[in-house]
Amino acid sequence: MPTLSKSKFVSGCQCSKKLFFDVFRDDLKTPVSEQQQALFDTGHLVGSLAQQVYPGGSDATQGLNGNDKWAIAIQRTNDWIKGGLTTIYEAAFSSPGVFAALDILHHHQGERYAIEVKSSTSVKEYHVTDASFQYFVMKAAGYAPDKFYLMHINNMYMKKGPINPQKLFVLQDITQQVLDNQSQIQEKSRELLQMLQRKQEPTIEIGPHCSSPFSCNYLNHCRSHLPEQHVFELYNPKGKDWELYRQGILSLADVPDDEPLNKRQELQIRGVKYNENHIDKDQVVQFLSGIKGPVYFFDFETINPAVPVLNGTRPFEQVPFQYSLHQTDVDGNIVKSAAFLADPADFSDQSLNDPRWLLIQQIKKDIGPEGSIIAYNASFEINILKRLAESYPDEQSFIESLINRFVDLLQPFKNGWYYLPAMGASASIKSVLPAISPEFSYQDLPINNGGVASETFHVMIKGGYADKTDEIRSNLLQYCDRDTEGMVVLYRALRDIPQ
Repeated sequence: MPTLSKSKFVSGCQCSKKLFFDVFRDDLKTPVSEQQQALFDTGHLVGSLAQQVYPGGSDATQGLNGNDKWAIAIQRTNDWIKGGLTTIYEAAFSSPGVFAALDILHHHQGERYAIEVKSSTSVKEYHVTDASFQYFVMKAAGYAPDKFYLMHINNMYMKKGPINPQKLFVLQDITQQVLDNQSQIQEKSRELLQMLQRKQEPTIEIGPHCSSPFSCNYLNHCRSHLPEQHVFELYNPKGKDWELYRQGILSLADVPDDEPLNKRQELQIRGVKYNENHIDKDQVVQFLSGIKGPVYFFDFETINPAVPVLNGTRPFEQVPFQYSLHQTDVDGNIVKSAAFLADPADFSDQSLNDPRWLLIQQIKKDIGPEGSIIAYNASFEINILKRLAESYPDEQSFIESLINRFVDLLQPFKNGWYYLPAMGASASIKSVLPAISPEFSYQDLPINNGGVASETFHVMIKGGYADKTDEIRSNLLQYCDRDTEGMVVLYRALRDIPQ
């Protein structure tokens, strides 16, 4: 007989075909990316810290592996509850056809509290679905909790010394919501178990549910019938993609000429159909006229950990650890290059140096008092600088003077003033650069995207890569340098447009 775990139940709520694949065809799943794995690792860290809010408990899964892991954990949980144990971590429960593990089970003044931990900063709808299923299983097993809580991260918490779990987390009572869901949970569980017992793949079309609440790991399989340039690659579709799909239009090449589209979408469709370039010279010239020399091309790399690692920072705050800079004249000729890369030890042992303060001091040396500062999607760099100004009031006037000089290189491409068909639906630098300069690439770099750079440095803070620190630092510097070099390439392309 098949068994529904919490994760399988949530899969089934999103799409019963997704659940079918989880059970019978997980070979169709897209492999877990490094970024996804980093999220899983974050969840484990957050869960461990949450246990410190209720210290002294016993872990029902401690030392367990193999096929009998959960059977033993269920028995331990049963025995420990009957024995009067106050707190159990990873408490496990089962009833015919269903199974659930709970992050924290706590008993207080005769009441049983179920506590589920999430590494988000608020309660989401799917969190309540999770908890409702857990309550359903616990009740069926004879251990219905009196209260159900969702423990999530307090986004106002600021690190000052060692992490204080009592202040890092917020406890939110969702008992009534969980109780209100019980009849739906019972009905949905029955429906999903019957589907699994039939062992027949459900016939379900792709739809908005494929990405809500999560992007489905089987999306590539379910979209295998789509052509190469399909309607779901439409720029900023806002439902237009599904509207076209429901009309039987699968390819961008088949979108009718009279279909109502915004300007950027029209450029994309005409690029697919007729291989048309579009360059609005007047807009580009006006954009370039606002750029003053010397020109500084600037890019931050950041970490944004759920659990802050640096004093004075909050959960999920974008904390800069690196920047790259290329200085050019107004024509785009490189005059000098500069870079900053923090020492991971300054994050992990803050009795040494303040890495953000060191970064600001280095910027003072690398950027002169005049000239434009160019970034791609400059709002990212500006927001980081604003936060630095808040953290270091003595540097506020200097930082604000930098902010006032920023120019966003994204604008000509986002607004469609410069469009090539090879850019497709994206105005990101990783799409624009190869379209304008096919020979320009990140593929030769060991670290070739910002997500990997961020996670790599975060691992270094935690003591990883200790045996190859110099190599990793070199890789990080190369990647960030390539980003600002790429901006110079784009800037030159704009200036090279015949007047």
